[in-house]
Amino acid sequence: MRARMWCSRLWRGRPARMHALLLTALVALSGIIAVPRLDSAPPPRTTLLVLGDSLTWGSNYFAKAQTRLAATGTFDTVVVDSRWGRRISGPTSARYSGVVAYKTLVADGLRPTAVIVALGSNDVAILVKRREFVAVIDDLMNAIGNVPVVWLTVHRVDSANVTRQSQRFNSTLIKELARYPLATVFDWVSVATSDPSVVDPDKIHLTPKGYEVRAKVYLALASELAQRASDLTSTTTTTLPTTTIAP
Repeated sequence: MRARMWCSRLWRGRPARMHALLLTALVALSGIIAVPRLDSAPPPRTTLLVLGDSLTWGSNYFAKAQTRLAATGTFDTVVVDSRWGRRISGPTSARYSGVVAYKTLVADGLRPTAVIVALGSNDVAILVKRREFVAVIDDLMNAIGNVPVVWLTVHRVDSANVTRQSQRFNSTLIKELARYPLATVFDWVSVATSDPSVVDPDKIHLTPKGYEVRAKVYLALASELAQRASDLTSTTTTTLPTTTIAP
């Protein structure tokens, strides 16, 4: 009887002792056991904003730019915001100021991850000095912040004076955007001059064919911007820490 009781106590105590011995052996062999955390997060949502004036309005009306941009699926959200007579900046409403329009959209919850800027056509008819162009360009770029941007050059040939101002604006734009690492300039002038049939007889706006060409430019630029935004995201990926289990 005593032998059976002793054996029973021995059996009940054996698992605990074996566990202790196994843990001691593991600690002796490895010191600390590192268990990687396999946390994952969904990719951030992407938003393209096309900010423009009457040329962008026409591209949306005649060539369905926003619908076609959204249909590609390149961005989760696409917003084409354009108004007739809109300038780059100025103390006016969102209808006539690109800066005010951008800030209003952001205040309403929009978070652009890439921007196509198609403004300047109305500024070249009013502003005359290079420093004035610099001021309005910087005003909008500072409002947009640290996201990829493509800005289209201006093509207006409705008078000799406006043509000169357009050229001055474009050269200023190229020089100024070189200061912004995430910004590039698209040469719309070369597109417009290579095929005169895209420009309306008023030498400011576009023909229906021209608006189709402009919409296709936006589609190509959107693809480029999506890649640039993706590259930015991949280069900012952080390494997750490990969780350690000590004895």
